Amino acid sequence: MATPDSLLEVVGCRTAEMKDLGFTRTHGHTIVELEQLLRDACDFFDGDVVLKEQSLGGWSNINVLGQSDGIDFVLKVPASVPPYETSHYNRLFATSSFLGKTGVTAKPLAVGNLSDDADTPFIIFEYIDGVIHEDLADYTLSELESLRRSLLIFSQQKPPGLILHTSAHEYLTSIYEVTENHMHRSRCSQEVDDLLASFGEIYPSVLKYADSLRTWPSELMHGDLWAPNIVFREGSAILLDLESCAYGSRFFDLAYLIEADAGASQDLPEGLVSPEETEEVNRLRPPLIAYLILWSLERLLSMEAGLLEPSLATKRIRSALIDYIRSKITRLSSILL
Repeated sequence: MATPDSLLEVVGCRTAEMKDLGFTRTHGHTIVELEQLLRDACDFFDGDVVLKEQSLGGWSNINVLGQSDGIDFVLKVPASVPPYETSHYNRLFATSSFLGKTGVTAKPLAVGNLSDDADTPFIIFEYIDGVIHEDLADYTLSELESLRRSLLIFSQQKPPGLILHTSAHEYLTSIYEVTENHMHRSRCSQEVDDLLASFGEIYPSVLKYADSLRTWPSELMHGDLWAPNIVFREGSAILLDLESCAYGSRFFDLAYLIEADAGASQDLPEGLVSPEETEEVNRLRPPLIAYLILWSLERLLSMEAGLLEPSLATKRIRSALIDYIRSKITRLSSILL
């Protein structure tokens, strides 16, 4: 699970990640304390565990690079605060174990709970050392071909227990309900309320547009396919972070890939999809942008409610999220209205 050579600027990053930034505590633990807790909780390690005082980024999880007995790994703990379900990562472990056999995703190594007061859940993945690009324009022809192969293999898999989204309309509605029914919705700041209202004016048009879409195959989709979740290694494209995997349209993933970054409006590079598939991808851009807005609004609401780990709830990250949402609302308006 490699990181780019240069840091991603917070304003330019879709989720304003704490990528490659040092931290001293996570979930109340120092790195040394976290190392000891992990040794005690995980039978996978026979020797010492060494964790880096750096976050590899992420919003659904806090990702920490580690090493033990010459094995590089990535430790994931939740980005949210407790309480947690004991089985928090069990489905991710099962899905990742299933898909890891294909060779196009990272393999999980262990799953469990730390012996702290919160029973903090964790999952450990193999570390994928390779190349991550920050922009689609940087992909080589061979990388595009390897990504095409990996996405095709991925989309044809049938891991059990995943949600089936029957249409773009249903997919949007599911995340809209999460945002609209958020526990902090009625108590949010005026700034966030204004963003919710601005999106609310466009949402009916988005749903009407989504209803007009006829093609929505029942395929496996990644659900969070953007450049930092793709590693190129030894002629293969490896897909990371499978928390959002579900059944729906693989074309939605490709729309995600070109729209997720702040300010993105580029076309898919030649060689990744056929002309006919490009049309399918482009048709899914409006609902995809709406999805990104809703996802980010939910994060803002959780941030204000104190539901995120403090390292992911800084003023800088909040400001970047607000700017990101505004830019995507403007883009969505220009397409639909």
